[in-house]
Parts: sequence; C-alpha cells; structure tokens
Amino acid sequence: MIPEDVRRFILTAIPSIPYLEAMLLFHRSPDVPRSSSEVAQWLYLSDRRTAELLQSLCEAGVVAVDAAEMSQYRYAPRDDALARAIDALSEVYAADIVSVTRLIHDTTGKHAHLFADAFRLRKDR
Repeated sequence: MIPEDVRRFILTAIPSIPYLEAMLLFHRSPDVPRSSSEVAQWLYLSDRRTAELLQSLCEAGVVAVDAAEMSQYRYAPRDDALARAIDALSEVYAADIVSVTRLIHDTTGKHAHLFADAFRLRKDR
C-alpha cells in the first residue's frame, strides 16, 4: 500500500519511470556528480532523451548543474519538503516497486488516452 502523501507526490510530480529512476539515481548518491552520458548509460536511454530528462529534473528542483563541473549534475532538492518527499518515495519504491510502477504506468496511460481522445474524429449527426 502506497501512503497517501507518496501517492499524491507520484501523481503530481513523477511523469514517467525513467524520470523516477533518474531522480532515485541521484538520490542514492547525493554527493556524486554525474554526467549526462553516465545517466544515459545507467538508464539505457538515448543522449537526447537523457538531456530532456535532466532538464526536467533541473526545472523541478531535484538536481542542479554542478558548480565545479558544468557538464555534470548533482542531487540538489530545492527545499526540505521536496527532499522529504523524495526520501519517502525512495523507501516506498524499495519496498513495493510493483505498486509504484503500476501507479505511474496507469497515470501515464490515462494521460495518453485523454490526449488521443482529443484528436479522435467524431461523426456529426
């Protein structure tokens, strides 16, 4: 069972499994700066997709460009509330990966269906 606060965080802040995995990669080693190519290799993603993912994580205040090495990123939650939410999600994910991934996939699937429905042609009567 996913606690309600973690469920809410997933539904409002986690758009995909790769996003979650990248966030948790940084969370597990907060003092280790990582390059885009290292993240791409770790997550088996293209360089382009990884760059988009890292940009999203920066915009969300999860990671930041490392001041010492501008081509690397470091875990840097924008505030304590976000850090606590990521901590809680990390614990739940470690204990119940299936429920977390199902919630993300179900949410992603619903958004895809809503988007597709917007383009469905309907006969006028």
